[in-house]
Amino acid sequence: MRSAGTASWSISIDQWDHQLEWALWFRAAERIDVPADGLVTGPPDVDPVPEPSLPSGGELVEGWLWWWRALLAPPSLSGPPKPLDMADLNRFSPPDFEGLDGYPALRHVVSTRWGAANAWHSTRKRAGIRAFRAARAQGAGREGAVVRAVEAEIGHKAAPFSLRIIVLPVLDQQIRSAGTSTYLVPELVHASGAYGDWLRELVRKLA
Repeated sequence: MRSAGTASWSISIDQWDHQLEWALWFRAAERIDVPADGLVTGPPDVDPVPEPSLPSGGELVEGWLWWWRALLAPPSLSGPPKPLDMADLNRFSPPDFEGLDGYPALRHVVSTRWGAANAWHSTRKRAGIRAFRAARAQGAGREGAVVRAVEAEIGHKAAPFSLRIIVLPVLDQQIRSAGTSTYLVPELVHASGAYGDWLRELVRKLA
């Protein structure tokens, strides 16, 4: 939220990001076994899990980790959130996925199967947007409500701050920091009261 001519707070919710969701789909479909750590979340929430195209996803691990970190890097992992640079975004787009040229096995799998990954993502996004619109129609707006509650508690307007919340379909209960102002939040947590409690504590520190 920003008021014209004044510095204010800003919380952006990044959900149904097709690039990140494609990567998660491939992690699940190709059985790419990467441990949850730092920017790497718990397993993707993909059900049913598609059949793999390779006997083992082991040869894709290094490339997938690089891909995942590269997708998270353009929006800036430190400092205020900023939009994705289109040149960076296009490097990981069909049909060529040239950003993966350093990992030919992964690039081949992704360029071959991206349509299935996109179909999964598109179905999820359509359902999610319908639910989001229904919630907004009922007056839901948790982030703003949390900031207003904190402001009432501390007795003054919140100091200017910027947050970027990336909501991901993963089987995880942990909110992960991706820098000073960006956080990876599992969908199940985002839909629960735990998210509001976490956000309230964070806003208190920033306000």
